[in-house]
Amino acid sequence: TELMNFIETENKSLLHDASSKQRLLEPKLSLPPQTVKDMPKPLFCNPLYCSIPHPPSCINYEKPTYGVPGPTVQTQNEWKIWKQNNNWAYEVGKKDIALFKRWNDEEWYQKCTHLDACGGITASDSSKGELVFELPASKMTTGLIIVCGCCGKKVGEDMFLKNENLEIKLNGKVLNKSKMDVYPNAKCARLVKAFKEFDEDSDISKEDEFLLSFNILDDNGQEVKISHLIAL
Repeated sequence: TELMNFIETENKSLLHDASSKQRLLEPKLSLPPQTVKDMPKPLFCNPLYCSIPHPPSCINYEKPTYGVPGPTVQTQNEWKIWKQNNNWAYEVGKKDIALFKRWNDEEWYQKCTHLDACGGITASDSSKGELVFELPASKMTTGLIIVCGCCGKKVGEDMFLKNENLEIKLNGKVLNKSKMDVYPNAKCARLVKAFKEFDEDSDISKEDEFLLSFNILDDNGQEVKISHLIAL
């Protein structure tokens, strides 16, 4: 109470003093950059990816997920959407778990449940057919396409790049895996780095429509589980 009274008194004295009023009204910091043109050059990120007027488009199969996906599924065939079924104590602190266990109340278990859960769209053999995504071509300014896998922090290389049983096409043309790399982390693969106008090694040009497809060729049992697809 004494502290609050002190703060209130000091604020009143500041407001009665003309010079103090002026200082309070003066902005202490300039406004942050409002547009891409106002921003400085990026220090670490590739300028091609970080100097555009909008964020990447994404479809995310993990929980929680908000907003409207950019890429959309055009043809799913027999690929299945999967979500990790965690128990109520997953990612919940030990003290909270002990507290709720003492209450032994199913309603509180549900309230306590952490929202985070892994997920993906998955298939493991050729009988599941082709999975086709329509990418938001009108919003793709750089040509960047990234796919991420589940589950594990280092699945990108084995699941996508080294998986000879997985065929990836863009507008019906098989993508060359030798031009792909692990990016931006070990669970993801960069399928296309950029359009041809930005990357002389690329053979992908800007088009009005982009259909990205995944097809399992043989029945060797290696599961492909896509958690994210990103386009820029």
